[in-house]
Amino acid sequence: MHVDHVIEPPSPERSELLQTEKKVHIWGSSEHTKVQGVYLHKRLFTTQGHMEFSERMVKRQLGMRVEAGSLKEDEADEATQRAEWEHDGLLVAKAVLRFFHGDDDDIE
Repeated sequence: MHVDHVIEPPSPERSELLQTEKKVHIWGSSEHTKVQGVYLHKRLFTTQGHMEFSERMVKRQLGMRVEAGSLKEDEADEATQRAEWEHDGLLVAKAVLRFFHGDDDDIE
């Protein structure tokens, strides 16, 4: 569903905001979107996808896009089937909470 997406993670070579010894990790990727999210220890966590979207919300978004003419019905049907797939939402939620609570502060 993403039209815009990140094609390269930030790096010290491309940004004066990052110290040279800091490593930016890509924590997820797909064939369509090579950078699903990045992590910088104790500083940054990003995600390309909408982790807050439930199956119901995804299907609603697809329907709205078909109605608006920005998505073909056959594409929406295919995406609707994927909305029902098993996912790692609980695992990802735990990782996000660890990041914000500082539980992984000793991991580099």
